[in-house]
Amino acid sequence: MEESRHEAEERMAKEIERRVAEEVEKRVTEGVITWVPILITMAVTFVISVIVFKFVWAWVVPDLFPGAVAQDLVSGNLTWLAAVKVAVIGGLLGGAYPAIVKAGKAGKR
Repeated sequence: MEESRHEAEERMAKEIERRVAEEVEKRVTEGVITWVPILITMAVTFVISVIVFKFVWAWVVPDLFPGAVAQDLVSGNLTWLAAVKVAVIGGLLGGAYPAIVKAGKAGKR
């Protein structure tokens, strides 16, 4: 009798362990399915932003600020490192925008 009770407890423990393992696997799979495309999209967007900032800067800034470029107050060409920095700042501000909007809506309540 004691053996069968012990065996039943072991079976229950194994069943619980199996269910927990299935739940963990399910959640990990959902996380990977959700976050991998988001991270890939963010990386591609960042690379495109760097390239756009690099070439648009050289095209727009000298037209908008010709005197400042002539006096070397503003660079007419953006270095790749500076383009990365501008893309990071743009990404941070773009990422903060939804939080700012949400905070504004919460303040109006």
